[in-house]
Order: sequence, then C-alpha cells, then structure tokens
Amino acid sequence: MLRTTMMTSSAIVALLAVAACGQQTDQAKQDQAKQESQQQQAEEIAAQPAPTVADRTAAETANEVEQVAAPTTQFTPTELANGLNGEAVPSPATALATAAVKTSSGEALGEVRSVVVAPNGKASAVIVEVGGFLNVGERGVSIEAKRFTYLKERNILVVSIDKTEVEKLPTVPPA
Repeated sequence: MLRTTMMTSSAIVALLAVAACGQQTDQAKQDQAKQESQQQQAEEIAAQPAPTVADRTAAETANEVEQVAAPTTQFTPTELANGLNGEAVPSPATALATAAVKTSSGEALGEVRSVVVAPNGKASAVIVEVGGFLNVGERGVSIEAKRFTYLKERNILVVSIDKTEVEKLPTVPPA
C-alpha cells in the first residue's frame, strides 16, 4: 500500500511538473511571437520613405476630419500590447510625421507637429498639435516619447495621459 501511494504521488508530481513546463513554454512562445511581430514592424517602418509635403497635408487634413467625425477610437489590449513603444520606433521623425494622436481611452488629441530625436537616433519627445481646428487655435505641447505606443497599421500614436493632463502642459513655440 505504501508503495502504491508513493508511486501515485510521484506520478502526480511528474504530471504537475510537465503541466508547469508546458505553461512556461506557451508563455515563452507568446513572448517570442510578440518580439518577432515588433521586429517586423520596426523593419517595415524603417523601410518607409519620408512623407512628402502632400502626404503630410493629406494626413493632417484626415486627422482633423477624424477628430470631428469620429472623436473616439477603440483599441484592443492585444493591439496595444503589440504596438511599438514611442522610443523604439525606427526613423521616428519620418515614421511618426503623419500619425494621429489619441489618448489610451481613444479620444482624439491632435496630430504630430514634429519629433525630437536624441543623438542615439531614438525619439525623446513628440511635439503634438492640440486644440483648435484646421490650424486655428492649435498649440504645440511636448510629450515624452516613452509615453506613446505606435500602432503602425492604423498610423496612430496612443498616449498614456488624458486630455486634462495635456491641457496643463506648457506650450512649445513653433520651430
């Protein structure tokens, strides 16, 4: 009887160990897939040509219209998790030049005026045009790049602050 109990206990411990290893393997696979997806996004972004004046104007107009017509957007947790951190976007001045800016709750915030790029080539801040409409009454504010998640497929920068916090930010003079 003792031998049977020991064998049963050993079998249960072995099954639990196998199950735990399987869960760790699944998590490792998910983490690896996320890293590969982000690497692929970064490579695609780096290969994009710089937007022309016409591209920037069209994007700005589209962003302005979207702010009025569809002031909120929904983001899935998976979409946000798979986005690139603002500091990790390659060629940030080019890649982010035409992006719309939304809060994490999906509210339209504005559009990118410019990107401050550090000597290491990474974005350190994004100057965002907020308020106003069609360049009337807008003001620029500087937000740290690390506070953004870039959703490449939708060309949206999602910022982890809300509109009331943005309203308190100091105005950045035009360059």
